[in-house]
Amino acid sequence: MSIPIVDFDRFLFAFTIGSHILIVSLSIGLAIMLCAVEFLSARSKDRYYGALARRLVRPFVVSFGIGTASGIVMAVELVNLFPGFMTLVSKTGVISIFYVEIFAFFLETVFLVVYVYYGKLFHGRYTRWLLTLPIVIGTLLSAVLIVMVNAWMNTPNGFDIGTYLATGAVTGVDPWAPFLTPSTGYEVFHVLATVPLTGIMMIGGFFAYRYHKSSNPDERTLFVKGLRITVALSLVLVVLTVISGVLQIENLYRYQPLKYAAMELNVNPGTNLPETVFGWLNGTTVVGAIQIPGLQGILSDHANVPGLSQYPSSDWPPLIIHDTFDTMVLLGVLLGLFLFGYAGLWVLKRRPFDRRFLAWGFVVFTVVTTVVMELGWMTDELGRQPWIVYNVMTVSQAASTNSDLFYPGLVIIAAYIFLVPFTFWFMARVFRSKSIEADLAGPTEGTDVNY
Repeated sequence: MSIPIVDFDRFLFAFTIGSHILIVSLSIGLAIMLCAVEFLSARSKDRYYGALARRLVRPFVVSFGIGTASGIVMAVELVNLFPGFMTLVSKTGVISIFYVEIFAFFLETVFLVVYVYYGKLFHGRYTRWLLTLPIVIGTLLSAVLIVMVNAWMNTPNGFDIGTYLATGAVTGVDPWAPFLTPSTGYEVFHVLATVPLTGIMMIGGFFAYRYHKSSNPDERTLFVKGLRITVALSLVLVVLTVISGVLQIENLYRYQPLKYAAMELNVNPGTNLPETVFGWLNGTTVVGAIQIPGLQGILSDHANVPGLSQYPSSDWPPLIIHDTFDTMVLLGVLLGLFLFGYAGLWVLKRRPFDRRFLAWGFVVFTVVTTVVMELGWMTDELGRQPWIVYNVMTVSQAASTNSDLFYPGLVIIAAYIFLVPFTFWFMARVFRSKSIEADLAGPTEGTDVNY
């Protein structure tokens, strides 16, 4: 049975962005870790922090290069797979967001080059740390701007939507409005918590694993110091993830009520509804679910929340988003419990990093964090179906009908299946490309790079 080309376009772009975000998350995590480690190195003059910074910058350079190339693939796919969408974008203020994205990339690139190749020329105690700040800002700003585009797709503004739906003409354009839609602040807040959390947990899982693989006392000390930072940052980000997630849900039932109803599997609207955990819809009846009385009412501040029955079934998103949402929340709760338990053992001076089962637990929860992030994106994007721009343009209207892209698309999928694991393997190799003694000693005089 042949696959409709629109469905293939959906899958190809989803697979590309799902792969891309794994590399980007680690890149953002490495940038934040590098900044934190350079600050601690300047503040404490501890040579282990200096050695850790020299080790972290190597995989960061790799992730930056591969992430940049992957970002170009996504840009080309947007143009080729969804020309209708890009035509609308080019006629509205959304195109300005893409231009600012170039500035963010420029900022990150320039200061990364300065830090890597010329950082040793700066001798001030905190100067090297200051060089990492624009790198972090540029990296995070790139993510923020992409999320701004996504927020506009969820709650479009900045042009006369009524006229566009009636005539297809784009009029009344406000070039600045897309930078701040009703959902922008909520989405940016949530992404600035979840994506760095994923990247930092990846680093922490690697540190925990390498600590037990290494027999070198200096290297083990370095990994313990790195674990302290990753656990501290992850705890803060988990708390921010919970807060931003609750705010995001509240925003959904105001501006994307159908998505909210599908996520909660609400058949009918109402107040003080139960929280439905898993289950499925059999006709108009929810079956196989665990229901917690009144919880949804508490979480929604007892507002009158929407139900699926208010909308034609042809407009419903895939109801699998109820399961992806519940799985995401369940795994997120387990992750939070693990991190708080791990930190609690550290506070009690029980040396959690010495316990092999906790080290493997950290590795497992690194995978869990990645799954949670991917499920979050699946819930958001599937929940907007069949729209690419909510209530304005469907995916079918935006997508290309050119079937010639099918086989190149398969090549791209195969490339990512190889590229993502290879990238992580190679980053692990370059992290350990010098001995711990060489990293503790610092860069050799006359070398071309700062690590």
